[in-house]
Amino acid sequence: MSDTFQTRPPAERRREQHKCTCGARFEVGHFGDPLLTTVRADIKCPACGKQHTISVPKGTEQNLTVELAPGLEPETGGSG
Repeated sequence: MSDTFQTRPPAERRREQHKCTCGARFEVGHFGDPLLTTVRADIKCPACGKQHTISVPKGTEQNLTVELAPGLEPETGGSG
């Protein structure tokens, strides 16, 4: 047996939600492990094209998906 540690990307993309100043919600998908070292990546809002800098696991910055988030914005609680 080899004592080399081998890692596999997860079967599904991890999706992280972000919100642009234009009001659009979008998801950034990657196959990385969020517990690994992170790097900064520049992405654009899919609605208005504004650039955002986010942190993603190292090695995933070249293979990101950016999509508008489906549905309504989730309730955050609190009412007035």
